[in-house]
Amino acid sequence: MSALNVLFIEDPSLSFSINSYSDELEISLYGLTQKEIIQTLLEERFSVKAHFDEIKTIYKERPKKKVNKIIHIEVPPNPYWATIGLTLEPLPLGAGLQIESDISYGYLNHSFQNAVFEGIRMSCQSGLHGWEVTDLKVTFTQAEYYSPVSTPADFRQLTPYVFRLALQQSGVDILEPMLCFELQIPQVASSKAITDLQKLMSEIEDISCNNEWCHIKGKVPLNTSK
Repeated sequence: MSALNVLFIEDPSLSFSINSYSDELEISLYGLTQKEIIQTLLEERFSVKAHFDEIKTIYKERPKKKVNKIIHIEVPPNPYWATIGLTLEPLPLGAGLQIESDISYGYLNHSFQNAVFEGIRMSCQSGLHGWEVTDLKVTFTQAEYYSPVSTPADFRQLTPYVFRLALQQSGVDILEPMLCFELQIPQVASSKAITDLQKLMSEIEDISCNNEWCHIKGKVPLNTSK
């Protein structure tokens, strides 16, 4: 673990965690090349021999459409002393998670609203298919509480339920990681190369050729490029 902490300090793009079920280390990598580099560094610098199981592609989820969901206080099956309304809205790829509130802090103070924000962030860790939910805006649109029985915990615990129902109503797109590529190949081999790239479901963005060489630029899904 200490060896990985050192590597993480040197390369912040590296991230790892411990699986709570298997107690195994899980490391997020950018392909086979980085895996081989980490294996080499662990062995040469720290005398640690690492064994990697089969690499799994990490996907993400994004809502398909804008939706609004409200769960009211004292309306079964809501067991919490809180009313919460959330609006989920998809954002452009790469935008990440944005959280906003339409609720005045004069009506619902910071501790209650922060509890909702915490619940939203926690909910985004696992979507309908178990992947992180990203590239969306979540707006806290409606709130009601009963004083003095309502607590921030009521809002924190109800938020994931409201979020989940909203996500089910919206549906999700599965986001697949893409790799950018550039190929410099002889022109006589360009037709076969383009055919092979299409079989890999590549997106060819640009092709330029001279008398002897072709330069092909595009993107390919990580899963098909293995």
